[in-house]
Amino acid sequence: MFKKVFSRQTLLSEKAIVVYFVLLKLAICLFPLEYGVFRDELYYIVLGENLDFGYVDVPPLTPLILALVRSVVGTSLFALHHIPLHLVPAMCGAAVVVLVSLMVKKMGGGFHAQFLVLTCVTLAPIYICWESIYSYDAFDKLWWTLALYIMVLLFTSEDKKYWIYFGIAAGVGLLTKITMLYLGLGICAALLLTRDRKYFLSWQLWAGAAIAFLIFSPYILWQIKEGLPALEYYKNYVFGKTYPTKPWQFVKDQIVMVNLVALPVWLAGLYYFIFNEKGKRFKALGYAYIVILVICIIQQVKFYLPAPFYTVLFAGGAVFIEAIAEKSKIKLLKRKVTPTGLTVTIFIIGLLSAPVARPMLPVKKLMKWTGDDIYMGVKGERHKLDELHQHFADRLGWPEMVATVAQVYNNLDEEEKAKACILTGNCGEAGAIWVLGDKYNLPKPISGHLQYYLWGPMGCSGEIVISLGVELEILKKCFGEVEKVAETKCKLAIPYENRLPIYMCRKPVKPLEELWPVFKHFD
Repeated sequence: MFKKVFSRQTLLSEKAIVVYFVLLKLAICLFPLEYGVFRDELYYIVLGENLDFGYVDVPPLTPLILALVRSVVGTSLFALHHIPLHLVPAMCGAAVVVLVSLMVKKMGGGFHAQFLVLTCVTLAPIYICWESIYSYDAFDKLWWTLALYIMVLLFTSEDKKYWIYFGIAAGVGLLTKITMLYLGLGICAALLLTRDRKYFLSWQLWAGAAIAFLIFSPYILWQIKEGLPALEYYKNYVFGKTYPTKPWQFVKDQIVMVNLVALPVWLAGLYYFIFNEKGKRFKALGYAYIVILVICIIQQVKFYLPAPFYTVLFAGGAVFIEAIAEKSKIKLLKRKVTPTGLTVTIFIIGLLSAPVARPMLPVKKLMKWTGDDIYMGVKGERHKLDELHQHFADRLGWPEMVATVAQVYNNLDEEEKAKACILTGNCGEAGAIWVLGDKYNLPKPISGHLQYYLWGPMGCSGEIVISLGVELEILKKCFGEVEKVAETKCKLAIPYENRLPIYMCRKPVKPLEELWPVFKHFD
């Protein structure tokens, strides 16, 4: 049976295997079971309705793409949920499958290397998580992988024109997420550590850098115009939000997030790039990974920042493992040993872990499946978690929250409704009311969090304010009358959004425009 399945003479040719994994990636990422719209998705929907050259915490490309999608499929929540909203990140994942396949082919890998690497890339838990949520992470992984593929082309051909292409990919990546800077810094440091430092003498490298800067410049100019709010955001993010980890914990998280069983593959890739004779032309890629990893550990960034780099490590490892297997004189049942056993094991474990990476099981079955440790101890932020991991809990509770706010709002008479505004503590709450509140004819919310702060109170006088998520002490300083009138309820929501008090605030001590800086927080 296995002889027929893995034979080159069967339908599982190298091209067919790529098509198979592209379809598998799309099927997993577009699996129909949904818990609800994710917190970040609500935020991006709002940003997409307010297009600009930049925002406090994100560059402009991801909201722009979502706005284009909505212009095609419609702006109703139904049109965004589920397939239209998640098709784009799923397609990003499918494109990565194709790029990694091309990487392996360029490195000289054959059928078994293709099968192994595409199994790793398609079923890595962190990739499944990213590619089933509309956020900048799926796009970021795509641009990193494209840039790394261009580096593979550069090192195999030594054609300096690829620096131009690298600059284009890096520039587009920077318009998506500024973590592309880590890849650029890692590549530059790696060039200095290897014979590839010769490329610093080529005009193409500097032209590529100039192109990347030029593409990124609209966001830079926007940040300068707004007083560089991103600097304040990232400072607060690192020291107040990101979950601090020790070096050994960070390394453990790297192993877990891309599938524990796939560890030998990317380690083999690292060895292949740095120590193997045939892989030495890619030595700079191995050094770049180490540089990026060290910087991430020192800065205590989120554990998944280096995750896009594993695509090229998987590619190198698959090629190396296939080469070792082909040279091996060990035979089993009169056949040479192949990486098939490792591939099948990774495939099975990857499928079993998929429900932990994205909604594929009903909530109760998911908790029964995973027990107390829903994601093997991996944690990205400082928030207290309950029965569900953050990337599940942040999909739940929004409709209930908006319905409760609507009840409070509808208890006002028509004259009060005309004056009332809704003030929230964070972008998730504001996004939920902005997107879901149309059903109840709620006014657009205001908030001091992230981009909402720059939009200001949007004409709200502050005479009547329905507030949730803002600390009571702050409200009491700003309003002469603060009364708790309701409370949100959703047990499975992230804990700090459950049992959240809703206050009716009146008699502002100053016009809300003057009080506005009190509510500011970039974190």
